[in-house]
Amino acid sequence: MARLFTRELTQQGIDVCNADLEHLKRAELLDGGVILRALGTPDGTDVQIKYSFSKGRCTGFSFDEAASPAPFRSAPFVVLKDGLARITADYQTWVKLDKGEIEPTDALESPDYKVDGNMMLLMPLMQAVNSWTAKIREMPKEY
Repeated sequence: MARLFTRELTQQGIDVCNADLEHLKRAELLDGGVILRALGTPDGTDVQIKYSFSKGRCTGFSFDEAASPAPFRSAPFVVLKDGLARITADYQTWVKLDKGEIEPTDALESPDYKVDGNMMLLMPLMQAVNSWTAKIREMPKEY
């Protein structure tokens, strides 16, 4: 069974979401890149996943992993050039999100969860984020 924030689970999650017509309908406004970063995984690494979306469908991703603290932690983020948003959280915050202990909207208020991007661009995409989160939560995984 794959663990959260591994290449294997990333690909499985993309396959599940891309095959779900209901999810794709909810996510149809999502066009562009989104970066998720998990800091301090159980392997002592930081992970950065860059997703590309077209009308809600994930069309590709890149997966970077490096010993913590990874060099990409200090990389600047330029809205639209680098993506619509970059979301950074420690691994345990991602686990709480995945287990449903906190919701994406609640995480926005947490100091352990940082969103880089234009919030005016992001708010209409919350339906897509919530749908993606729900699909990934349903998948069996390890932490």
